[in-house]
Amino acid sequence: MNILHLATTYPLHKADSSAAFVEALCEALCRRGHAVHVLLPAHPDLELRREGRQAVLHSFSGTPVKSWHPWGYAQALTADRALRWDAYLAAPFSAVSAARALRRIMRETSIDVVHANWLLPAGPIVAWALRRTETPMVVSCHGSGVFLAEKRRWAAAAARWGLKRSAALTACSRDLTRRVGGLGAGPAPVWIPYGVDIDRFQPPTPTQRAAQRAGLSEKHGVALETPWILAIGRLVHKKGFDVLVRAVATVRARVGDAQLIIAGAGPLHDKLQRRAVDEGVANAVHFVGAVAHEDVAEWYGAADVIVVPSVHGPGGNVDGLPNVFLEGLASGTAVVASRVGGIPDVGRDGETVALVPEGDVAALGAAIADLLEDDGRRVALGRAARADAEACLDWDNVAERFEDLYQAVVKV
Repeated sequence: MNILHLATTYPLHKADSSAAFVEALCEALCRRGHAVHVLLPAHPDLELRREGRQAVLHSFSGTPVKSWHPWGYAQALTADRALRWDAYLAAPFSAVSAARALRRIMRETSIDVVHANWLLPAGPIVAWALRRTETPMVVSCHGSGVFLAEKRRWAAAAARWGLKRSAALTACSRDLTRRVGGLGAGPAPVWIPYGVDIDRFQPPTPTQRAAQRAGLSEKHGVALETPWILAIGRLVHKKGFDVLVRAVATVRARVGDAQLIIAGAGPLHDKLQRRAVDEGVANAVHFVGAVAHEDVAEWYGAADVIVVPSVHGPGGNVDGLPNVFLEGLASGTAVVASRVGGIPDVGRDGETVALVPEGDVAALGAAIADLLEDDGRRVALGRAARADAEACLDWDNVAERFEDLYQAVVKV
């Protein structure tokens, strides 16, 4: 089958982790024997060709000015709260350019199905490009597109217009299936969670873990013989890092030498640093900056507890299903996470993960401290999470579900 994906965010290069789930799905489909093309906004850092990649990447001009890139690659939203004003300006040009590029690829290659990643903006763009064809269209909702449709009437109208053209609709969480279903257009959404690379993210041996901790300790100045609490992600509101920093005081009251490591970059960096000072835990919170995607696994293996404290941001935006959560489960390290979005769909509270109410500082701190004080429970959670990842979350299994969906709509 020849499959064409339109995405506005994708890993720009090997070290980038932005929307790695889209790339992982495309590569898994290729391993299953399909020819996959991916259409993306142009960007100076985008590697269209890379050794080991099977999918064929194409780009379209995102704006009329080469040095101007407000559209795509997680740049359009300001701290994930609202659409940037220059993204509004770029949108018409980008949409037309994307639709033309999509049609060009279809003229050059016999495409069986087109897959729009994100309800907005990809859904309406694909619908417009396919308006005079019979090629089926699949739309996947990852979070931010649905958020925009809920907040702006024009966005809701555009989303409905795209949904009416779609042959199938998926969402990465049951929460998103409910929310996109509330828009009142298109087919009934199907829940298909993301997968995870279970070979890349797996429990290290004791020797590997010791070496990882020693190397990271020396590089980043984190005390080696102390409990490590790890959080990874962009420093934006919906990641909930402000809640986590405040929870460190609760953790340290019980586990006095615990250290929090936040790996990521973003607009809230300075604010989070000030929060750590205000809470009196600045010496226990380490901001190590963005971590290259190929280096993330060693952080998971070195940590004692991984925390995914997701929340609804000030505007209501929330992660559909954080990749960090899935990668943490596969790594076999105990995970504490908020009961929000797609997290409770995949994690079994008390069996594979410790879930807490979103935004609850006291509950988050207590859950982390409980695990740091109980080695047996921490190990048991990690082992059970790893078993679930192997059984249900491997990307090849997820790709098979999409393959079945494609085949169903192509036959219609």
